Amino acid sequence: MAREPEEAQFIGVAEGDIGDAQEVHDLDDGDQGGISDSSDDEAGSTGVDAAEYEDDSIHTFEGHQDGVYAVAWCPTKKDLVATGGADDKAFLWRVGHDAFEETGGAFFQLDGHEDTVASLAFNHDGSLLASGGMDGVVKVWDTETGACLQTLDGPGDAVEWVAWHPRGDVVLAGTADFSAWMWEGRRGAWMATFSGHTAPVAAGAFTPDGRAVVTAGGEGDASLRVWDPRSGACTASVSGHPFHAAGVTCLALSPDGASALTGSEDGAAKVVSLGTGRVGATLVTDPARPGHEDQGERAGVEAPLVFTACMDGAVRAWDARSGRCNACFRGHEAPVQDLAVSPDGKLVLAGAEDGAARVFSLEEGIARMVAEQGQRPEP
Repeated sequence: MAREPEEAQFIGVAEGDIGDAQEVHDLDDGDQGGISDSSDDEAGSTGVDAAEYEDDSIHTFEGHQDGVYAVAWCPTKKDLVATGGADDKAFLWRVGHDAFEETGGAFFQLDGHEDTVASLAFNHDGSLLASGGMDGVVKVWDTETGACLQTLDGPGDAVEWVAWHPRGDVVLAGTADFSAWMWEGRRGAWMATFSGHTAPVAAGAFTPDGRAVVTAGGEGDASLRVWDPRSGACTASVSGHPFHAAGVTCLALSPDGASALTGSEDGAAKVVSLGTGRVGATLVTDPARPGHEDQGERAGVEAPLVFTACMDGAVRAWDARSGRCNACFRGHEAPVQDLAVSPDGKLVLAGAEDGAARVFSLEEGIARMVAEQGQRPEP
C-alpha cells in the first residue's frame, strides 16, 4: 500500500557536532540548486522540473515497485545499505555491485510487512536490521542470511521510526499511537512503553551512552522529551517558545549526548541542551519562500555539513557554519523521502517517490560545484 506523500520537512539522518552551533543561517542557494518554481507550467505534479533533470548518481537501485520511503547505511560495512518502500518490501543490497535480474541488485529481499516499510535502522555492529511498517509492526532481520528473527508487535498504529541502542541489541520505535516502544531485539521481549506525547512520536533515539531515550512529538505536540529507559519515566521535557511552533519531524544527538538538534514543520532546526532544557541556537532555518517547491527542506546532519533532500528531487550538502551550498545532486524524478550518509561521510543514499534509491558522491558533487560556480567549500 502506498504511503501518503508528505510535505517536505526536516528529517535527521546522521549525527553531527552540533553543541557549538551559534549562528542562524538561511539555507538559500539562489541559482545554485536549480529549485523549480511552482508557477512554472513545465513542472510536473511531483514538483520536479523535467527540463532540469539530470543524473549525478554513481549507483542506482531500482528493485522497488513503488516509492522508496526509508533508507539506512550499515555502520560497519561501507557498501551495505537497506531500503524500504510503499511496495511493503525492504531490500539489503551492496553499493556498486552488478544488478541481479530478479531483484535489481539486492542480495536479500525482505518480505513480511503488510503495509509500507517506513523506517529502517542497523544495529551497532551491522548484524541486525530493524524495519518499521505502517502495519504497526517492527521486524528484526539477520543481515547475513536475510532471515526474519523476530516480529515485534504491540503498537496500535503505524511505526514512525526505529532506532537501536548504541551498544546492545535493544530496539526502540516511535509510533502513531502517541507512544514509543522498546524491545530486546534478538529475543523479541517487550521491555518498556514510553507514553506522554499528545501526537504521533515522529522522531527518537537513545543517547550515545545508552542511558536515556529522547523522543519528539509531531504535529499537534511539538515537544521534546527525555526518558529513563529502566523506569520508563519522563525526566525532562521541552515545549513552547522558543522551541518549535509546529510538530518536530526529526532529531539528531551530539556525540557527547549533551544536546539535540531538532527539525520541524516550522522550517527551523533548534539546538537544545538535554541537561537544562535550554533552547540555544537556531542552526538553520528555511523561511517560507512563496513559489518554491522546497519550503521546509528535509535535512540530515554530518558535521560540518547539513544534507537536505526536498520536494524538487535534489539532495544538497550545506556548510553548517556558513550556510553555503557546497554540492547539489540531481537524479530523482520525484520528491526525496529519506536519506542516509555512509560511515565515512563520503557518500549519500537517497530514496524517493519515483521508486529508486540513488547513491551520490560528496567529492564529485563538491568538484562539480567548484567547476560550475567557481567557489570552494569552507575549510
